[in-house]
Amino acid sequence: MTGEVGWSVAAARNKPTQAVEFDLSAMVGHLLRTCQQLHVAIWTDRFPGGITSTQFAVLHALAHEGPLSQTALRSKARLDRSTTADMVRRLVARRLVSQAKDPEDARRRVVRLTAAGRALYTESTVRAAQVNETMLAGLGEEDRAALLALLSSLLEHHRGLLDYRED
Repeated sequence: MTGEVGWSVAAARNKPTQAVEFDLSAMVGHLLRTCQQLHVAIWTDRFPGGITSTQFAVLHALAHEGPLSQTALRSKARLDRSTTADMVRRLVARRLVSQAKDPEDARRRVVRLTAAGRALYTESTVRAAQVNETMLAGLGEEDRAALLALLSSLLEHHRGLLDYRED
């Protein structure tokens, strides 16, 4: 199968010692990583000394879902396993969330939004919307919708690789 990027998967398998030529600017991973760098730069500009976009995702999940186990929180906020426990610890230290043993299952920890966390989340929603608007600037409504639909479709197609689950 040869794509527009000028490389063949079969050729790459048959000649592992030869470099495969391709256009880096047409590589989805490169484009997504560069877009992530752009997002971080815009986010940091809008939230100087404030919360990260990942921390905002945690606050958002808790604000909309209520108390969650760490496993469910990881899935709702789309975090990787290695990030979740550390993220929760940092938010507990900032008193934005609290954490306690689940009364129904002592092996699980339940994370809750505190009043301070809810206030920060509410205040941050306007800034988060501004970041999103800045990221999508230059795209018309149809292109915006298409971009979001394509990214969602890509994630849905590969959802099994991400191992998100409720509990």
